[in-house]
Amino acid sequence: MTESPYSVPNKGPTFMIVTGILCFIALALVLYRLFNGWVMRKTIYKDDILIAASMCVLILTTIVGDLANYYGFGRHKKDIAKTGGSRVDALKYFWLFQVTYKLVLGLTKLSFLTFYLRIFPSKRFHMICYGTIVVILGGVIGFVFATIFQCIPVQGSWHKEMHSTCINNAWFRWWWAGYTTSTDIWICLLPMPLLARLQLDKVRKIGVMMMFALGLFVCVTSIVRINALVQSVNTTDPTWGSWDALLWSAIEADCGIICACLPYLKHPLKQLVPRLFSTVTSRAHHSRPTYKLSAFSSSRGYHRHSTATDDWRNQATPGRMGSQDPIAPNQIMMKTDISLKTEPMDSSTDVGRAV
Repeated sequence: MTESPYSVPNKGPTFMIVTGILCFIALALVLYRLFNGWVMRKTIYKDDILIAASMCVLILTTIVGDLANYYGFGRHKKDIAKTGGSRVDALKYFWLFQVTYKLVLGLTKLSFLTFYLRIFPSKRFHMICYGTIVVILGGVIGFVFATIFQCIPVQGSWHKEMHSTCINNAWFRWWWAGYTTSTDIWICLLPMPLLARLQLDKVRKIGVMMMFALGLFVCVTSIVRINALVQSVNTTDPTWGSWDALLWSAIEADCGIICACLPYLKHPLKQLVPRLFSTVTSRAHHSRPTYKLSAFSSSRGYHRHSTATDDWRNQATPGRMGSQDPIAPNQIMMKTDISLKTEPMDSSTDVGRAV
């Protein structure tokens, strides 16, 4: 007589709930990002396409993970058959999950890097990004290939009774964990030196750096996954002992896409909570009382200016500035207690508005 899966220890429903919620959040953010690009910017960039592709693979990964839990993951192997599950099917979907999960992480990392290429003009930085892209592509392709053929014949990955030749699975998982964690940290810290040189006041500079550091949360999930991996590689009951690693792998994939899209929430949050942003702006102005910056930009079909610009226009015009020339396009006007001067505007100052 078949027993109910809920009559035995079963962590499968927890996986389905957690990954279902995170996948829904990630999908909503990706759709908003694409909507923002198509409607607001009138352009869909390469990084948007890559994150959309990553989202499609994530949906498949979530479904595959759910099927692995439906057939037995999260239950002890002795309880699978009597609760209507299938150990072979559970391990087969777990094998497929490992493949698609690696693809999600690879596409998300590539989305981050192409985003950097789009907003940072430094040629030296571009060379570093292209080098990192080569490392990511080579690493992901290599690990995906090794995952698919971890056993020869391939069916040996889920038919454990079959005679097959398999790689050292424990070492393979540790190599992957080290690779993905180190590349996550590298990609998150990569733009920090450029952001530190932005000509912004301290408050806004910290805000921009924090926005780019959101990806460090993915590093946290990756490190937690390493802790779960310790149990996974030493277990003799894979459907139970590897469940934590399965869960945290799915969470890592979800959080990567979520963090890649969070910066695009700046504008709707500014509309919903204007008081918070006005407070930050007020503090930013008070942090440097000796001068104000006013940037003029005619890109994207509109003209930007601040209140400080309007005040200055009422007080000073090119005719009132003595020997100084009129302010040319793409320059920054700095008003100090001593004099007025113009400086060429660094293109990196637009980083905070790139998204």
